Amino acid sequence: MKDEYWALSSTSLAHFSNDGIFLLYSSIFTYLAGPPYALNSAVLAYFAAMYALASGILSIPVGKISDSRDMDPELMSIGILILGIAVILFAIPFSMSSSISTIDRYIFAGFGALALGLGQAFYHPLGASILRNSLRGKDSSFFLGLNGSFGSMGRAILFFVAGILIVSFNPFIGLLLFSSYYFVVSIVIYITSRNLRKNRSTEKRSIRKTNHLKPIKTYPGVRAFLTVLTTTIFLRSMFLMAMVTYIFTFIDSTYQNKLLSFAFLSISLVSPVLGQPFFGLLTRKFGGNINLLLTGIISLVFFTLFIIFNGIFTLSLILFAIFAFAAFTGFPSILGFVGQKIPAELSSRAGTWTWGIGNTVGGSAGIFITTEFYQVLHYSLKDSLSIMLIFLLVSVFFNLFIGRFSSLLEDQYKKDKGSINNN
Repeated sequence: MKDEYWALSSTSLAHFSNDGIFLLYSSIFTYLAGPPYALNSAVLAYFAAMYALASGILSIPVGKISDSRDMDPELMSIGILILGIAVILFAIPFSMSSSISTIDRYIFAGFGALALGLGQAFYHPLGASILRNSLRGKDSSFFLGLNGSFGSMGRAILFFVAGILIVSFNPFIGLLLFSSYYFVVSIVIYITSRNLRKNRSTEKRSIRKTNHLKPIKTYPGVRAFLTVLTTTIFLRSMFLMAMVTYIFTFIDSTYQNKLLSFAFLSISLVSPVLGQPFFGLLTRKFGGNINLLLTGIISLVFFTLFIIFNGIFTLSLILFAIFAFAAFTGFPSILGFVGQKIPAELSSRAGTWTWGIGNTVGGSAGIFITTEFYQVLHYSLKDSLSIMLIFLLVSVFFNLFIGRFSSLLEDQYKKDKGSINNN
């Protein structure tokens, strides 16, 4: 099998597993805040902000290690393994053992959130880097879209499996059973990806097996482009991660049925399975800037409609599915765009800046602000999420400036290439 198909297979399994845990904390949050555990919901929300912040910060050294050492298969499987550990830590607060105090429940929930953030720091920049290198310089946007569709399947399928296990048994047993999947699949991912190394690609001349990497700031135009792109993604993610943290609570409070809430989200999150390759194709054909702008506008319009018509089950499901179709397509939209514009030797570091700082740290800020409105100032959850839509609107505005910096970057490359040819 060609390298690109081995890469697509192994990274798709990793993406399926990584994103399968994406909404898990949203449901755990609701269970821990309710009887008989009754943990403080504000503290639990701050744990969510903590895991998003930890993920964003930790992704930076992951990107540096990836660009300086040929260890992507090991790092990718380690990230999935850590997610399994996080699920076990989340299970412990649900134990009804008399030896587990309320303080212990907070401690294990907090460490679970920290482990979740650490595990989530690995996949996205590594998966994008593996796919890009396996394609030997070809545009990877469509492959990223296909790969991203498996992440969307994971969000829908694994989330629903976790829900069935939790509801059928109890949160403690259900989560322990669910964690076993991650320990097994981490081994499978390593076995299927262990031969996918950067130094096998035609771009190997760009890969330095040393810790002394050339700083991003030394590449003309790259830092400015990454700054405006990361700012746009940061604002967008402030809304998105706030919504992800509270959406299970929002739906459960509307329909008062946890299994129905699991089903609502699982069904609606099937739509990005088609959205990921669709927007991957758009990125390849029209460029990432147009794609980001389009997904931002669709997300803004349809989540606004979802909020307005909340309570009408079928209509709400359709509106949220259309929202998800555009909103959960960051892998091809963001990292596909980065792959088009950024030199190969910067691929993982650039990915960790846009994904780690923009997508993840931005999400942490959004969770914190929403918690202040909802838990501290006692706005309704509906009003709190509506306020966060303002950040999504501002991100669409910032998106209008990306094209200019993208063009400047292309002009600089043409200038540099011309200088080389003249010499």
